[in-house]
Amino acid sequence: MKEYLVKISDIDVYRDDRTYSAPLGSVELLQNGDLLVVFREAVRRKRWTHIDRTSKAVLVRSSDGGRTWDPKSRMVVYEDECGIQDPAVRQLRDGTLIANFFKWRVGSEEMLPEDAVWRAYSFGGERYAWTDGTYVVRSFDGGYTWEKEATEVESPIDETVTSDPIVELPSGELLIPLYARNRGESERSFVMRSSDKGKTWDGMSTVGFDPFGNLDFDEPSLLYLPSGSLICMMRVHARFESEYGNYLYQSESKDLGRTWTTPRKTNIWGHPPHLLLLKSGRLLCAYGYRRIPYGVRVCLSHDGGKNWDVQNELVLYAEGAGIDLGYPSSAQLDDGTIFTAWYIGGISGYSPSSYIKGAFYKEK
Repeated sequence: MKEYLVKISDIDVYRDDRTYSAPLGSVELLQNGDLLVVFREAVRRKRWTHIDRTSKAVLVRSSDGGRTWDPKSRMVVYEDECGIQDPAVRQLRDGTLIANFFKWRVGSEEMLPEDAVWRAYSFGGERYAWTDGTYVVRSFDGGYTWEKEATEVESPIDETVTSDPIVELPSGELLIPLYARNRGESERSFVMRSSDKGKTWDGMSTVGFDPFGNLDFDEPSLLYLPSGSLICMMRVHARFESEYGNYLYQSESKDLGRTWTTPRKTNIWGHPPHLLLLKSGRLLCAYGYRRIPYGVRVCLSHDGGKNWDVQNELVLYAEGAGIDLGYPSSAQLDDGTIFTAWYIGGISGYSPSSYIKGAFYKEK
């Protein structure tokens, strides 16, 4: 086994025992050197849930490369009368921050739309829950204030959801990673594009979809490479017990996201993924590891994403009590140090609280 990555230290990023901070959305290094960690936060309940009408998108900030995190830096990115889920943030080249997230609505049986595709039951003290689409908001002052009105990402498929940051192309166009399903179909990952900084979206392009209904392609993560190619890594569920589920699947685009290769199963077991291009030219994939020992891991690609060096993966955390953890996101600091953050939840659905943890490591 070779040591390509070496862990340096751990750090607790954020914890409030009055709330449930999960899942984590993204880590973003700003142009001024500030480091942001963005996540979803809801009230504390006896039984945890990722669907809650009190959930909102929040961020915390570090101005010293992640060495210290002041709880007072916590700021609300967006909140509504319904639940906000899986927020992620990207800084564009002009300095604008753009956050993407989706909404859960909860309520009584009478409020449940008859045509709701994504739905759940008995969450957050309410009986029914259903999704209400993907939205974006922007900040023009480094994340200290945000637009009050969110813009919906309109799509040919209703009730879209999202979980990873938007990507800005060299042309200034934006791509947003989404996933959804039509009634009677399996879930598909796809992208939409915007040429006006997120005000409007069009140009749907499917990345991963199984027309036979055996595989669900979820939670896509996008990465633009200097070669002009795009990589999309996706979480996959199998509709039957098989060797195909729980591995990450990868697709590539050579035409800026308009068409994609047929997804291929990688050798990375875990989910969901986050991709990062390192200063060395290697690619980094971070992922939750939701089997014993529960935790978070990262591995490298030395050849632009053709192969992933799982044999030499770095275990960042292996002390989880159950599957309620992960959703890692990473950034590389100016000195080359890599910082990855993730959330830690409870045991079998029961947790008095949760918290955000991070780790520093470097390439050897």
